[in-house]
Amino acid sequence: MSETTAQSRPRSTAFTLLRMTAQGEAAHHAAGGEGPPPADMDMYGALTAALETWRDADRLRPQALVLIEWLATEHAGYRTQILGQDQDRFDSWLRAFGDEVSLTQRHPHPAGPTCVELLTVVASAPPGERPEERVSRLAVPFLAYLRPGSELEDAREIALNFALWAGQELAALMQYDCQRIAGYTQARSS
Repeated sequence: MSETTAQSRPRSTAFTLLRMTAQGEAAHHAAGGEGPPPADMDMYGALTAALETWRDADRLRPQALVLIEWLATEHAGYRTQILGQDQDRFDSWLRAFGDEVSLTQRHPHPAGPTCVELLTVVASAPPGERPEERVSRLAVPFLAYLRPGSELEDAREIALNFALWAGQELAALMQYDCQRIAGYTQARSS
């Protein structure tokens, strides 16, 4: 599957972004880098291209929502694995993470708090919740975040946050091994 084909499908796009972010994190880690790795303009370009494809097909909102659901779900899953499948530890982490994100968001239209709200929706799905109910619960904060005339930029900010957060978690889970990351994301995107 080519990058262009992958960009037209939210699931493939999600795993392309996760692979790129996690491999960047792994390369930065292997080089002994501290702090976050440098910005990955290829990943940013792949995300922007996917969003533009969906916008041009008049499908930006639904496709971006599915992309964000995939990214948020993966992030929650990776964090749950890191915390040893302990729901209480995950809930405690989510509260602390939400507080941290909210405190660091200083610009007028911050994506972080909306991402935390979306992550909370994903992580707190009631037993037996139907997929359309979950999508509705995700759509409310996501669509409220999108400003008229800035939908692509706003969707990109939310997806970018999740790709970065989840990619960091995936790199750690795969012990910063680029081949393992590639194999995992390839298998999951199929």
